[in-house]
Amino acid sequence: MAAGIHALGVVSLLEAFRAGRVSVVAATDHYLERIGRHDPVLKAFTHVDAGGARAAAAASAARFDAGTPRALEGVPIALKANIDVAGWPVHGGMGAFAGRIPDADAEVVTRLKAAGAVILGLTNLHEGALGATTDNAAFGRTQNPHRPGFTAGGSSGGSAAAVAAGLCAAALGTDTLGSIRIPASYCGITGLKPGFGRVPTAGLMHLAERLDCIGPMARSVGDCAALFEVLANPGPEAPPVQRVATLSGGPDPELHPAVAAALRLAAALLEGSGLRVEAQQARFDHGRIRLAGFVEAALEADRRFGADVARNPQGFSETFRSHLAFARGIDAATVAQGRRATDQAAAELQAVLQLADAVLLPTTPQPAFAHDGPVPVTVADYTALANFAGLPALSIPAGWTKDGLPVAVQLVGRAGADTALLALGATLEAALNAWAPPKEFG
Repeated sequence: MAAGIHALGVVSLLEAFRAGRVSVVAATDHYLERIGRHDPVLKAFTHVDAGGARAAAAASAARFDAGTPRALEGVPIALKANIDVAGWPVHGGMGAFAGRIPDADAEVVTRLKAAGAVILGLTNLHEGALGATTDNAAFGRTQNPHRPGFTAGGSSGGSAAAVAAGLCAAALGTDTLGSIRIPASYCGITGLKPGFGRVPTAGLMHLAERLDCIGPMARSVGDCAALFEVLANPGPEAPPVQRVATLSGGPDPELHPAVAAALRLAAALLEGSGLRVEAQQARFDHGRIRLAGFVEAALEADRRFGADVARNPQGFSETFRSHLAFARGIDAATVAQGRRATDQAAAELQAVLQLADAVLLPTTPQPAFAHDGPVPVTVADYTALANFAGLPALSIPAGWTKDGLPVAVQLVGRAGADTALLALGATLEAALNAWAPPKEFG
């Protein structure tokens, strides 16, 4: 069993712990060994606390022995390195903050620890969470476990790579314009952006506070749901999803053929499960709202970090500095117009959800791309919509390209319907059956 511990995920690992088939200490040691063996290539982690993880595992084992296990007892989890952990170097992917040591845990970390989770370490991210490649000048270029040399996505690329490669049972990421769902799509795992306000963000190094969410990344919808139950503030109980919308009306980004095929298959499978699937008209000016979202995030980053950049420019990459300078150069009227455009896009999506319980979209228009190649401008075109509207959104593995890269689809739910969305996602996941571990790391 030890050799297959990393294939179990969260729910199955908890079942194995309870049944005595796997010990918590053995599971933690197994993951730490895999991190030591594989992370020099993947560069998914920026900090690993082996001693702290083993101490937490021993405490979890004692609670199992006493018959008092908690909700996530003994589950090895990683955290994106913009989520505060007391005493750990939480830097937000910015070299200037490599020595930043918070003195208090983020609220989500407090909740994970209270649930018995074993926190292994911190994962790499795109600098300042402002980008989609996790090609980080200060902390390394995170590799896609399915294709080293290709991006794991971003900004939560380290979390996605660690989950996909079996270096942790699950991880937390953050999502401003798609930063959980984009890397989940590229790495072939599941990622949930909760509805705005459902998961507390106290202790997060924010990028754009109006848009930021913390959420789980794992190998299955059920694993994400297990974490969400621990992380989330209480919310309303939404009825089960009965009607799903697909969108038509364009103009839309060009889809890779494998993404288009996955979207058609997902719609057919949902309809085959007894749900009503109908196309709804909706028009989004993707280029305009994409730029507006980026400018909003970069302007807020400039307000937070601009003084640090001016004081210590060498602590930030030239690209990060140029992003902030670009945003500063946008006049106030254009910024206001952009905000109106994103508000209009949110209203358009909300209008669709007056006619349906959920919306089926691509997650990303394309699969992962080479680190040394151009970054597609359309990466966040579909993911950003849920952030503008504050809605829950779930990315699910949905298939493969001919050359073996994962693709995904995305479900967006109504406000407050995170749990109903997860239930719908579990139905679709079972029908698609598209999760598979990377061959080199299985």
